[in-house]
Amino acid sequence: MKTIIITGANSGLGFETAKKVAKNKDYKVILACRNMEKAEQAKEKITRETGNDNITTMQLDTSSLASVRNFSEKIAASGEKVDALVNNAGITAMGNSGMTEEGFELVFATNYLGHFLLIQSLLPHMAEDGRIVNVSSDMHNPPGGGMAWPGVETIAHPAEDDRKKYSYSKLCMIYLTHELSRRLQEEGRHVIVNSFNPGFMADTNFSKGGGKARELMVKTTMPDRYGKLETSSDALAQLVTEEKFGTVSGEYFDRSTNTARSSELSYNDENAAELWKKSMEYCAL
Repeated sequence: MKTIIITGANSGLGFETAKKVAKNKDYKVILACRNMEKAEQAKEKITRETGNDNITTMQLDTSSLASVRNFSEKIAASGEKVDALVNNAGITAMGNSGMTEEGFELVFATNYLGHFLLIQSLLPHMAEDGRIVNVSSDMHNPPGGGMAWPGVETIAHPAEDDRKKYSYSKLCMIYLTHELSRRLQEEGRHVIVNSFNPGFMADTNFSKGGGKARELMVKTTMPDRYGKLETSSDALAQLVTEEKFGTVSGEYFDRSTNTARSSELSYNDENAAELWKKSMEYCAL
């Protein structure tokens, strides 16, 4: 039996991806969620709809490095190998501001830094042919352009609230994908890592819903950025289960199982190296 961990799996993309993976009873799915009540409800629904009894819940708040360490220690103590890790948990910039208890900008910590530590902590416990998928967003390159790299310190410890903080966090996920893939290949490891853009999904709580009117507006005004929950979750599930994706690494998948180029800025190796170095310092690794 293979084990897949999905962060933020109690709703939206994470939930639908978990349900699709769980349809194959050869998979054990760990729903790693901040809200355990919602996680248990998601577990019950997935089990009922798929017939897979190998669905478990574990508490994980990616905004807290302490929570990430606690989660990783429990995985290590279980002795099981992790076959795939889907780093999906995230929050929007809207209504989320301030710093975490550990002193990092909240969106940066939740969307990126917690997942960085999670990867570092779980790598020793991953299967030889393990897979990692980092959920990013086309908002790493927002409409109208204007994205520039201000440096990691400015993103992690901003002097004032920055409207681009969500975009920065998703750009960081792509930098992480590129740098980690390169390092794993240099080490001769067969664990692969890719990033995935699900698109702007109007039919999820993450996008604040809005029903058919909202969906039509997004389709009409942002056709190149629109993503459908059913399609994106299906693609994400395939990326961590289908054999043909088992050797593809360092790529950016755009709302499907097709690779695409992310923004030019996302291929800056110096920025990726700077982010890696500072992230190791922030996580005391």
